Amino acid sequence: MANILIAEDDALSQRFVGTIAKRMGHKVFPCVDGQQAWEVLCAQERFDLVVTDIMMPRMDGTTLIQNIRADHRYSTIPIIIMSAFMGVKDIAGLLTIGATWFMPKPLDRIALEDYINRAVK
Repeated sequence: MANILIAEDDALSQRFVGTIAKRMGHKVFPCVDGQQAWEVLCAQERFDLVVTDIMMPRMDGTTLIQNIRADHRYSTIPIIIMSAFMGVKDIAGLLTIGATWFMPKPLDRIALEDYINRAVK
């Protein structure tokens, strides 16, 4: 069982990711934005995967990724980005700063399961 941190302000997307991860036997920690996710990550420090949206209030996904990669405790945690509004250059930039995978919205269940399996192998 893996601990999966989900940073997503859209309740439907958050629930979708959480439901899939739970069905796979993992424990999920849903957060409404990047700031809450960063606080939970720092308080618990024991996550196997972060799934984050990019456009969120308070702290966006880009800043969350930068914070995670800047802290040596979390530098190897896989990060899945999910977004509906990204071009190829935007995606490449996020992968360059430390995201592991990108998933377009609406999310595909099979692709999400594959990324989760790869992250928590």
